[in-house]
Amino acid sequence: MSNLDKRFEIRYGAVGGQGIITAGALLVDIVVHKENGFALESPTYTATVRGGPTKVDVILSNKPILFPQATAIDFFVCTYQVPFDLYKSRLRDDAIVVVDSHLVTDLGDTRSWKLYSIPIINETKKQLGNVILTSVVTLSLTQKLTGVIQYRNMVDFIRQWAPADFLELNMEAIELGRGLV
Repeated sequence: MSNLDKRFEIRYGAVGGQGIITAGALLVDIVVHKENGFALESPTYTATVRGGPTKVDVILSNKPILFPQATAIDFFVCTYQVPFDLYKSRLRDDAIVVVDSHLVTDLGDTRSWKLYSIPIINETKKQLGNVILTSVVTLSLTQKLTGVIQYRNMVDFIRQWAPADFLELNMEAIELGRGLV
């Protein structure tokens, strides 16, 4: 796998309907099918799936994953305040943290996080016309900031995964994600 010599834990937090479960599934598929690594995802929904706090933990490794729970999160992307407040508890002190600058404004103690505050949702809507593409934008942000997957493998996988009518929009979502950081 690209840039991965140990277990790496990722958490995506949002409200239901913002596409983070898809982002987690895409990342796992790329690691397993393109990077020959080990990966698993563990999504969590509240009773209100659409509009309620949602998270997905993704664990990546170059070895079989024996303990499937995230305990020391290295990378966190969150696009809404409530899930940020609920799901920031297991972040490492030196985690890379990406928050939506319009929707996550109360960060509290940021410890020694490497923090990126960017308008993920607004830019996705404005430039691509549909918030559902946040999943691919988030995947692309993850690739650029962590290097846990190779850019080429991400592009190749999205080309295979995206419906033909939406391929160009998905390619634009990749470039948008990279351009936001």
